[in-house]
Amino acid sequence: MTIAVEQHVDAEVATVWRTVSDVDRWAELLPTIDEIRRIDDAGPVTVGSRFRIRQSGLTTATYEITDWRPGAGFTWVARMPGVRTRASHELHPEGSATRLRLSIDWDGPGARLVELLYGRRTQRLLAQEATTFAELAAGSEGER
Repeated sequence: MTIAVEQHVDAEVATVWRTVSDVDRWAELLPTIDEIRRIDDAGPVTVGSRFRIRQSGLTTATYEITDWRPGAGFTWVARMPGVRTRASHELHPEGSATRLRLSIDWDGPGARLVELLYGRRTQRLLAQEATTFAELAAGSEGER
């Protein structure tokens, strides 16, 4: 099962990417993130970078970046007993604007239970994150 939201952003892809890719600062930027902490060495975020994320009402999880495409998006994965969570952040140019797509899916023996327990909340969180990213990027674009 995949939960996805799409958001039109009145900003160029490069501007949106600066916000979305600033993972180290997500707790400051996104109201949905209570805490995010880099687990590996500091430095540029890339494939293999790992983050521990705490969100209200959800289990704390450690995500590892498995796909990092500057200017286009990234995917990271968290594993817990019986469930693998994969979250993607994709940017698609639309002229001078961007279509932002955030998605999450679960697989494994416990995936259906996770979906039942957290599906609606996850949909709301993704929508809130997409809106926040859009507002931050559009505000940044306006400052240029």
